[in-house]
Amino acid sequence: MSHTKKLIEENNEKRKLLSDDNLQLYEDFLLYIRTDLRVAVHESEELLMELLDHMLEAQHEGRSATDLLGSDPKAYADELIEGLPKDKKRDVIPFISSQVSNSLGWFALVLSIVHLVMPMFTEIKAPSPLGNLIVLALAVLGVSALGVKVIFTLVRSSLFSEKKKAKRAYWKAGLFGGGSFAVILFFAWLVPDFGPRILIEWWIYLIIALILLGTGKLIQRAYHTH
Repeated sequence: MSHTKKLIEENNEKRKLLSDDNLQLYEDFLLYIRTDLRVAVHESEELLMELLDHMLEAQHEGRSATDLLGSDPKAYADELIEGLPKDKKRDVIPFISSQVSNSLGWFALVLSIVHLVMPMFTEIKAPSPLGNLIVLALAVLGVSALGVKVIFTLVRSSLFSEKKKAKRAYWKAGLFGGGSFAVILFFAWLVPDFGPRILIEWWIYLIIALILLGTGKLIQRAYHTH
């Protein structure tokens, strides 16, 4: 087990000792730092553990979190992030690889369901052109990459704020997800058919999906990219 994974598991257990108010504030810090993709993962976890120890010590001594973190916790979190080393490019590659594998895996899973269910309601006259499938897969990758950026930004904007603002962020994330799906469908309808038509059975799509999703999960576990 790597040192980073040990830190994450120790953190998961130790923060249960925080009071409800302190736990809410600490988890805002945790999400705010972990969703900043610029900083190094291991050093971030060390910082989060150090912060957790300080909060537990303050709680034991009867001091409030404001005494420890100041009246503007978001500004304090930004200050802490500025002091963290930036992630190395080689550490970013596993994250991107896992996102690509997961996105294509979900795409293949959707195609599997479509090819399994659609023949029950209508006759499929010809298989989809290979060129269109590739273009559609690229569109899914592009939307997924944008989605990670948008959703992380929305999550970060909802932290250290009242619940009303957090709910607005969740609504925006939901609208972005629905809008993205509509854009992909429109894109698929807009692109003219091109490339050879290859019949791919639904179970082949399912196998591809399971391989890609499994690969994405293995990369995430190996490199702790989530």
